[in-house]
Amino acid sequence: MHAALAGPPAFLWFLPLMLLTSATAGWLLATQHQKRQQFAVFQCQRSCCSPARVDGLDHREFEYLVRDLMIRDGATNVRRVGGAGDNGADVVATDPGGQLWIIQCKHRKQGLGGKIVGVQELQILNGTGRPVHKGNVVVLVTNGAASKQAHGFAKSQKLEIVDRLLLEDWITGDRPIWELLGIKGSTVPSVLSDVQSGAPAGTSESVYSLAEAYSAGLVPWKPATMRQYLLRSQRRGIPLPRSKGGLGHLYTAAELGEWLGHWRAQGTAPHQQPE
Repeated sequence: MHAALAGPPAFLWFLPLMLLTSATAGWLLATQHQKRQQFAVFQCQRSCCSPARVDGLDHREFEYLVRDLMIRDGATNVRRVGGAGDNGADVVATDPGGQLWIIQCKHRKQGLGGKIVGVQELQILNGTGRPVHKGNVVVLVTNGAASKQAHGFAKSQKLEIVDRLLLEDWITGDRPIWELLGIKGSTVPSVLSDVQSGAPAGTSESVYSLAEAYSAGLVPWKPATMRQYLLRSQRRGIPLPRSKGGLGHLYTAAELGEWLGHWRAQGTAPHQQPE
């Protein structure tokens, strides 16, 4: 009699609770999945970031941008490792030739108007890039500019600098960074493999590197000085010469002539050294 009047078995009271817990867990998993998808989209947007938006990133986002660009280029084992105790390595990656890249990122909120990367920052990177991290290619990437002394030190120590000008070519072009820097050992075919005698495939118009343009008398400065002028062009609002076909640092005579014309229009004589 008492058994018949007794309530339902105790485990039945837990059934609604179990269902609620299961539903909550499912909702959490779905939310996490959605966040991962949103994060993946955000990562992709970093890779496609326009040069104009780079200055608006924070230092972590800038490191992720560099990481994503390396992935886009075909590097493997790409990791963003920046943070406390990183010993100068913000991004590490392996290029298709098996070379280990150690990359330090220097973001400037003011872009070209920010603090110029100096020798001291290159000295710190030089002290860890190969001795500590065992890198084959050691690179400093900045959305600003590097001083002439920094470029000289980098060259003497076999370090690489990706400054604002080269960074824009990297972001907007289709050439991997090892091609833009002229790093040997990559197995990725060059998009310039079809270029014959200095002319893009399908055209008859010659293109020139900065060194070739100087040798041909198209510009009055050697490549190192030309790069300083090109960087200052952005500060002055002078349109940069851009090659056809996304060839990066290869320019036609007409493009270089037009660019020099803009400098003359601003009253800068071609024989002057960069300010």
